[in-house]
Amino acid sequence: MTNKQFFVKTIAYSLGVLILIAVINIVIDPFVHYHRPLFGLAAAETEERGQQIGVAKHMPYDTAIVGSSMSENFEAGWFNDGVIGNRTVKLSMQGAHFDDYSRLLNVVLSKPETKTVIISLDNYLILHNPDEHPTTIPEYLENDDISDDIYYLWNKSVSFVFLPQFIINNITGHFSADNAYCWADRYTFDKYVARATYLPYRLMQQKDEERFDAYYEYVNEFLDSMTPYIEARPDVEFIFYAPPYSILYWDDCILRGRLTAEICALNEVYKRLLEYDNVRVFYFQDDWELITDLNNYKDYSHFSKEISYYIYECMRDGVHEVNSDTSFDTLLKFSEDIAAYDHEQSFH
Repeated sequence: MTNKQFFVKTIAYSLGVLILIAVINIVIDPFVHYHRPLFGLAAAETEERGQQIGVAKHMPYDTAIVGSSMSENFEAGWFNDGVIGNRTVKLSMQGAHFDDYSRLLNVVLSKPETKTVIISLDNYLILHNPDEHPTTIPEYLENDDISDDIYYLWNKSVSFVFLPQFIINNITGHFSADNAYCWADRYTFDKYVARATYLPYRLMQQKDEERFDAYYEYVNEFLDSMTPYIEARPDVEFIFYAPPYSILYWDDCILRGRLTAEICALNEVYKRLLEYDNVRVFYFQDDWELITDLNNYKDYSHFSKEISYYIYECMRDGVHEVNSDTSFDTLLKFSEDIAAYDHEQSFH
């Protein structure tokens, strides 16, 4: 074999391998980038930032759950109850900020079938500078430009990590589109664990109280980004829920001098959101029995799957819902109760 023949064959074999890899990635499509899963497979767990845009684009649903880790332990099937929805997709992204959610909402609300959107309204969404948290969803997955799909088709992690994971998770039956990204069974929920994860970071001395309007700039940025979606789809019901962080979270909030400012920020958000007829807000942070029982938590904010189911039941039954007449009083009473609470008893 001459050098020229060897070179030509090497190029031909390399191209053949690259084409084969691309075809496999297109057919199996672990990020659901091109189509729904084929061969009876489900949109099983792979990687949230990579997969959720594709799931939002290609899976059938009338109800979408959009949220952070506070929504990951929902099972989508719970919400197929004929009250909240009939066919639900879970679009959770751990630690996501609004730039990521906006990418998902662009897709979800472009679908005429969408009737309900459930959104985890984490406090950090309105307390953090959004400019410091740009989108983490890869652009080549978000857009419809096939020219940059090379980053997906010949991506080492996609081919050798997420594609096998996609197949294995389907075969084993431990993962499905219904429970994808649930993590509760991997952790211990216990008061000793919750305290142990918080105490090393607990402030030794209380900081000065922040101004009541310290976060209003970020509140306005959040609302200016969120409300156009609400206005554009008056036929869609937007259900926001405030996750029930543990009493340890509020201990930290007080020590950082943030309680008044945080509650005022929440009040501004709820007041504005509840001006819309197609918005509902559920407030779980004042459920004292829940938040003071640290056996429900693995750290100062993350709760068990049982609590996730409880949140779903409350949304289904209209429990813990606030409206334009009750939201201010609810937040005011909670802030007074939290301020008066003996937080030292949480550590005994």
